[in-house]
Amino acid sequence: MLKKLTALFLSVLLLTSTASAGLWPDWAAPAEDWAEQIGLSDTFLDHPGMTVTRGQAAQMLYEASGSPAVSAEVPFTDIPETFADAVTWAAQNGYVQGVGNEKYAPTRPVARQEFAVMLYRAAGSPDPYAYTLKGFADMDCIADWAWNAMRWCVGTGLIAGTSSDKLSPEDTITVAQAALILQRRNTGTDDGNVVVISSLDEIKTQLRQAMHRAVQPPLFQIKALADRDNLEIDIRNLYYALLSDEPQLKYAYDLQVRYDDGGLLCCTFSYMPYQTGSFPADFSGTEVSSLQELMDVARQHLSSLDDAAIRIVNRDLAVDDMNKALQQVGYGYVLCQLNRDGTAITFSALNGMSEADSLSYIEQTDTLADMVAGTATNEAMSPSEKAEALYTWLTETVRYDQRYYSDPANLPYAARTAYGALHDHLAICGGYAQALQILFEKVGIPCYTVSGSMGGEYHMWNIAYLDGMWRYFDATSDRGRADYWFNYFGVSAEQLTRYTWDTAFVSHLTGGNTIET
Repeated sequence: MLKKLTALFLSVLLLTSTASAGLWPDWAAPAEDWAEQIGLSDTFLDHPGMTVTRGQAAQMLYEASGSPAVSAEVPFTDIPETFADAVTWAAQNGYVQGVGNEKYAPTRPVARQEFAVMLYRAAGSPDPYAYTLKGFADMDCIADWAWNAMRWCVGTGLIAGTSSDKLSPEDTITVAQAALILQRRNTGTDDGNVVVISSLDEIKTQLRQAMHRAVQPPLFQIKALADRDNLEIDIRNLYYALLSDEPQLKYAYDLQVRYDDGGLLCCTFSYMPYQTGSFPADFSGTEVSSLQELMDVARQHLSSLDDAAIRIVNRDLAVDDMNKALQQVGYGYVLCQLNRDGTAITFSALNGMSEADSLSYIEQTDTLADMVAGTATNEAMSPSEKAEALYTWLTETVRYDQRYYSDPANLPYAARTAYGALHDHLAICGGYAQALQILFEKVGIPCYTVSGSMGGEYHMWNIAYLDGMWRYFDATSDRGRADYWFNYFGVSAEQLTRYTWDTAFVSHLTGGNTIET
């Protein structure tokens, strides 16, 4: 009798709710089957598109839990008899609270974020900080009071986006959406390791959450996606899209997709050990906590080109940043990079050369740089005087190789390296920048190359630490200007008005130290 009265009252509410009678959407098919099995009220079953009120939300939560007996008094003064048990039970179990003055406001619509708060409170308000909402364009629309709840509900797989990058937290929740959330909660395993999936977007959300935490995703029950012919390929494409959208996740360097014996979909990430701490018990490697330490290890092994085992101990280091930093080391003749799982630096000859030839060019470059530094500077000079002397030598001695524009097919590879600048006195921007880096380092001035564009064309220049400040230098643009003083010697970032570059990486490269602006 209670169920009939409740259905009657819910039907009356349809007159003032945004209702949608008819078929359940495909993405909510698992929820429809589950709702029928547990005996959800017919009004809910018949109107999956109906927007849910606070009274209806309490009723759905109550019925999803088996409509247990209630003996306590109704805690609010504005609850119709037909909702009395549901709201009383929901309040007793922490799902709902009043709106003040002993009122509950049963006819007020429930937003998606408010429904999340109901579930979060009832779960005991668990720690949400293992999860993230990165990747959702509208996460700033989440109210402060709902932030933890949304973070937890999305992270545990209860709530998925309304699209691949939107959560729509302020939208009123519909019966189908609420039922799907409750079905996920009620049909998962006790340890929460199974999530019922109805769309690829939900899988993408779960993969994103797992990657941010460097843990394995839950198992997926995917009956709703049974008609997809290439689901494994679709999921790998989701993984590649996540790496493209959020390159900082590249420490998840592989994804395997398979079905377990129970027909559940199992996605397994391979993570670089520096994110999980799961180095092999007998693993030994040089500890690395910064980009500078990483480059130091690479330089120490450059003469032999043997792999250098490393134990990265700083989880904040990004894979792309580490590989870009390693490009500072090889003189343009050896490629230094992380191996697949980030436990070693590997070395390989560039430009089709043998290892012996590459090492010979590095040795010659190093010898030439020693000669220039020894001739152009002396110990009595200050760091600024040494920098000016070396910059003057480079801009006055080295000519720009115009074949880059007039005959690019015959531009020698050496022109792109410090060897071309120091040996042939002929180079393009890459050769100028690499030569300045080596020359400055010879006299104890920390220096890196910076890649970007100038006036829309690819360009390379330098940043160096001089007189207590990181400043920029562009020897290519200053060639031939020694008699008139330079335009780009020790300038600030703001003075590089026609330049664009990855300023975040440069900040990481310089250790977050002050860069003059």
